[in-house]
Amino acid sequence: MIITTFKNTLQITLFSALAYGILCLYIDYSHLWVALGHRYQLFNDSIYYYEIPFAIALSCLIFFPSIKNKWVKFLAPIIPILILYALFDTFYDFLGRAPHPSDLQNATTIFEFSIPLGIAGILFMSLIPIALITLLIHAHKACSIKTLLSSITLRLTLVTSLLFTVSSQAFTEFHQDLFKYTLWSQEFTIRVNGKLSSFIYYANEERKNRQKLLDLATTKNPVDIQEQLYPGMITTPKNIHIIVLESFIDPRLIPQLTFNNPILADELRPFLNSDKDFSHITTSIYGGSTAQSEFEVLTGVKALSKVNQIEFNVMQGEAINGFINRLQQNDYRAMATIAPSTSFFNSKQAYKSLGLTDIEFLEDEREARGSTATDAIFDGDLLEQNLLRVKKAMSKSDRPIVNYVLGMYGHYPYERDHDKRPDVVAIKNGNRHLWHISNQFYYRTKALGQHLKALTALDKDAIILITSDHLPSVLSKQVKYQFKNTTNIALLIHQGKSIDITGKHLHELPWLLWDLVVGKSYDRNLSDDEMSALYFKALSESLVLQ
Repeated sequence: MIITTFKNTLQITLFSALAYGILCLYIDYSHLWVALGHRYQLFNDSIYYYEIPFAIALSCLIFFPSIKNKWVKFLAPIIPILILYALFDTFYDFLGRAPHPSDLQNATTIFEFSIPLGIAGILFMSLIPIALITLLIHAHKACSIKTLLSSITLRLTLVTSLLFTVSSQAFTEFHQDLFKYTLWSQEFTIRVNGKLSSFIYYANEERKNRQKLLDLATTKNPVDIQEQLYPGMITTPKNIHIIVLESFIDPRLIPQLTFNNPILADELRPFLNSDKDFSHITTSIYGGSTAQSEFEVLTGVKALSKVNQIEFNVMQGEAINGFINRLQQNDYRAMATIAPSTSFFNSKQAYKSLGLTDIEFLEDEREARGSTATDAIFDGDLLEQNLLRVKKAMSKSDRPIVNYVLGMYGHYPYERDHDKRPDVVAIKNGNRHLWHISNQFYYRTKALGQHLKALTALDKDAIILITSDHLPSVLSKQVKYQFKNTTNIALLIHQGKSIDITGKHLHELPWLLWDLVVGKSYDRNLSDDEMSALYFKALSESLVLQ
């Protein structure tokens, strides 16, 4: 018995040392493919004293000393942690932020835009259960079923205890004291604290903020969104058109690219700013999570991702006193033309909370007609359909309208109908994705220019905002961007003339639209705490209280 215990202890020690070395190598060399890598900082950071030992402890829970096959015994228990690390890195590389538990709500939406990518993700994640099953099969060969079941029961008990511990109030407070949070850089925060530690930290923050939201929803909250963001009244209403285009990047802002032909269509040039260019604004997101940009442009409140990584997922249909509802109080009629299907981000309930009920979901209608098309609806087709709706609305009533349009064309994998829209430009120093995006940009700017010409002719006093929701996930160590990866292109047009809005944040644009239609500029110098209060107020208003 003593000898067996000694042997098991020795094997666990050897496994821990091996796992420590492998995880250190992964972290140090992962700088070659992701920004989170450390590159030769061994023993220079707390990540090596807390993060890796915690990862090893998790691996030890599936380490079986009795397994005869040394390769299976010593390597298979490390595979799940390495897979989790790789998934974390892939997520960060694609979206530029850490994954949170609430992101699991949106996992199935991957199949909406790329079935191959979804299948690849499932196959990659399946390596975890494959490793676990392999361990159990080999463990069963080395011991009786009774012994194995007892061992599994003990391990599951330890895992359950660990989950309760890391989500407890005591651990949360302890972890907060230990965790080195950097306000200005999530990348630096993760690099210093580690992936598992960061995931646990953000999970506990979400949990605390959900409780805070529920507490606010059931108590009297003096914060008034409309009073702070949309004061005054509209005396001379003007139609407002908000167009949010998916991944609408200007490839000319990627310095390494060269083009054999102009990629900006002539049709759009009359609507650019005085420098014959787009304005450059800041969004909260990169690479995905369009609903975050929608939340900001429809409320005027910053999407802080405190309660959920996607605010839309929190909303339950009750009205938020944001931008759209404020316009409706001034007799505006709200309408929307949405290219994506209703399967994204709890959109039906979220739009209802935001004040949009007269909605046309083009993808759902296309599927209802029995269409077998799988490519995203082209911006030109989307805008043409919306223009018909605008003409109909204006002909039926003199009431002002706020017209919201959301595109889907330009989403990964950047597909294009080559018969309808053949190549017009070749690029140098770029990859296949950038080639697709550059040609898309030409056709998208052409369609946008044609739409603006028709819309301004129909609605001469209109206020028109066009913005990208976020950049596509094409930037990397090899593909650099002229600005930060949250800098996007936008246009603001009033009475047919462009207004430069460079330097604005997306959530500030509804404020500007309000000021234009009211005819007066208001100061809104909000602190971070004041914006946070508005954020929780908006989400609390959207909840259905029992």
